[in-house]
Amino acid sequence: MLRFGTSGVPLSSPKPGTVHGIRRARELGLDHLEMAWVNGVKMGDAAADAIAAQAKACDLSLTAHAPFFVNLCGEPDVVERSRSRLVETARLGARCGAESFCFHAAFYGKREPAEADRRIRDGLAQVVQEARAIGARIDVRTELTGKPSQAGSLAELLAWAKAVPGVLPCIDFSHQYAREQGRHNTYEEFAATLTAIEQALGREALERLHIHISGIQFGPKGERKHEPLKETAFAWKELLRALKDMRVSGWVVSESPAMEEDALLLQQTYRRMK
Repeated sequence: MLRFGTSGVPLSSPKPGTVHGIRRARELGLDHLEMAWVNGVKMGDAAADAIAAQAKACDLSLTAHAPFFVNLCGEPDVVERSRSRLVETARLGARCGAESFCFHAAFYGKREPAEADRRIRDGLAQVVQEARAIGARIDVRTELTGKPSQAGSLAELLAWAKAVPGVLPCIDFSHQYAREQGRHNTYEEFAATLTAIEQALGREALERLHIHISGIQFGPKGERKHEPLKETAFAWKELLRALKDMRVSGWVVSESPAMEEDALLLQQTYRRMK
């Protein structure tokens, strides 16, 4: 079963804050919410406990997006701060009841691909080790990124997941489309991506997959900006068909500017498919 939700508090929530966002998501008929901590994890334990209680009461699943200020290829002080942010995301995400959190692993900068890959693997291994040491039971997921300057192609995600126990991929199909200049936009290509995940990581990876979808614009350097599904050339209906045909389960997060409108559009379109 796929659960559909928004990236952050729905725009129509009468009050700010994740607790109110959870209530509003359930009122809308959604069954998931991703806590968008992209500007920092700004929450205490009491707030996390309130979120966990509200999500349980509403039967709403949760994931989290870690801060954007992460670069496992940076200078030592940058890497140290990045790891700290990721471990804190794991700790508070797990306390909230989130089952998975995702993040953009790194920028290549001037480093050679092999050196960048080594640094990222080392950083991921340390994040997993530190998260486990504090008892944070939550998936650690590197996200497929929208620009070639960012580490995070599908091949890299699968290699990291195979090399570092405890690391899994978050597949942003819209980013893949932008990163590849409009390729990966047919049913066959979506199905091929899902098949590659299954072949690399096993059937269980498709039975617990963290997915991002939105409309998106791209240019020569990849992703430019997200846009509503009704305005995009991204073939999201074909993606939903591939997800259904290949019996994928997990969480689908709408990162569209038309946040809950598009989350509901994805959910309703998927459920109407035979």
